[in-house]
Amino acid sequence: MEQGRSSIGDLEFPLTRSELVRRIGSPLQRRRFRRARAAAVLSTAVAVVTALVGGLFGWPHLVCGTGLQQIRGECVGVSDGSSSFDPGLAWISDRIHTMNTEVEELAASRDDVQAFRIVMMASFSLGGDADLSEEQIVRAVEGTYVALMRQNGFAETGSGVEAVAEESRIFQLYLANEGSVQQGSDTIVHTLASMVDDDIPLSVVIGQSSTTTATEDVARELSELRIPMVAGSSTSTTINNVRSPGLIRSAPNNEDFAAALRDHLDRRAESDREPVRGLLLSDENEDDTFSLDLAEQFRRYLDPYLVQNSLTFRGSAGSGNTTVYFDHIANEICADPGTNAVFFAGRYSDLATFLRSLELRGCRAASDDPITVYSIELGLLPDMIRSYSGTECEPADDDSGPEHYRLVQASAFDPSWLEEEAWRPAGFHDYEVAITGTVHAETASTSAPEDFYSGYSLIYYDAATIAARATLLGYEASDESTLAASVRNHLFRVTREPTGSGRLDYLEELEGRVAGRLVPILSSDCSVDALGADTFRTPDVPYDELYPDMAD
Repeated sequence: MEQGRSSIGDLEFPLTRSELVRRIGSPLQRRRFRRARAAAVLSTAVAVVTALVGGLFGWPHLVCGTGLQQIRGECVGVSDGSSSFDPGLAWISDRIHTMNTEVEELAASRDDVQAFRIVMMASFSLGGDADLSEEQIVRAVEGTYVALMRQNGFAETGSGVEAVAEESRIFQLYLANEGSVQQGSDTIVHTLASMVDDDIPLSVVIGQSSTTTATEDVARELSELRIPMVAGSSTSTTINNVRSPGLIRSAPNNEDFAAALRDHLDRRAESDREPVRGLLLSDENEDDTFSLDLAEQFRRYLDPYLVQNSLTFRGSAGSGNTTVYFDHIANEICADPGTNAVFFAGRYSDLATFLRSLELRGCRAASDDPITVYSIELGLLPDMIRSYSGTECEPADDDSGPEHYRLVQASAFDPSWLEEEAWRPAGFHDYEVAITGTVHAETASTSAPEDFYSGYSLIYYDAATIAARATLLGYEASDESTLAASVRNHLFRVTREPTGSGRLDYLEELEGRVAGRLVPILSSDCSVDALGADTFRTPDVPYDELYPDMAD
């Protein structure tokens, strides 16, 4: 008997197959059993690993919806509105999806209807760490949606839209969520590249919402893919048509804002007894391109009003909006009798913290002339809004106690435009009617004057209007293999385009900067009379021709 084998009489019953083969099986049977057992173990391990990998990579897609994925706890990607990135956007996402579905059905059923797709790229994570507030994000989506509804000729009934006229050119709106810290940018760029050859082709990207080094990277990547871009609320001059060919903007850039403040200060200097002597307070966060660029523009344009010393802080942009402490800076400013102004080059969230520090410090409380803080924002800054009731600027009561600061800002929106017909830009009334008439059914939508104050609804309405016009020009020419590339070739044919902010121009020598846009100067104490002075208008010539004495 072979070694290791037992006779049948030595076995105990009941027997397992493995024991029977081991005890009395032939060498061939035992080898086959060992192989089968090893294969079973291997297949089980593969199944476990596959399940784990599938869960790791598939779960983010299942959580977020079709075409989206979860990165760092947020759903990012491109959506047609069927998936909402945030519960706070669900009501308008549903409307966008309804519009997109109607556009698709009309384009498929009618030979005389041509459809195009515009993508709005921003952070739509309302509860995340985005540099924009929930109010700004919602208003931006509203403005974009309403502009395209108007371009489509759709009349909203609350449940759908009506058919369009013959030979129509209509638009879909897709939303691309890059995440609150732009963690989904690479994923979105890859998706956008695949959309240029869709049945309804991508024509233009509107975005992005913030200006960081990641924003610059995306602009360059889209340029290399020959996908045009209309910059929305990213105002840094580093985002331009020279560094990223195929990019124009709808909002003023930081240079426009700085020039508007220079114009204001020059006018004020003619009558003021005490000249403005201000220090530059700037954000040194190397990832925050917006703040770094704004500081540079302030140095160039406001040099006659700057004192020698300047102060810096590290802002919260891109870092989860962690709190920045300005107590030591406020102490230094308040104790310096040689300055009466601060030029703040940073984001509005940090500005609010800085202003609170000035107030808590009791800065210049015994003086009749509080510190003046100069800054910029597309709409009204939070501390500015408190000075307005409806559309009237109401200064603080005389007996309310001394003010610790006075806030002056360059803006892209003036509340007086809601009431003063003689001073509002051409097209603003049509924009206001379109906004309130299209989204008024929702309690969360724009309805009261204060809902316009952020300025984001207006800026993105203008951006979508410009994007639609550029799309039609590119489609008319059709001189490239893709619609997007054709549109890119004809951005500077957009001239005197009627938007909510007037008739806007684009000239190639301006590097994509918009000409003809008003930049009003507003103040928290109503000392800037918006109706008593001509509002600064972005020029149609390069700034170095207007200010030849400025240093490069």
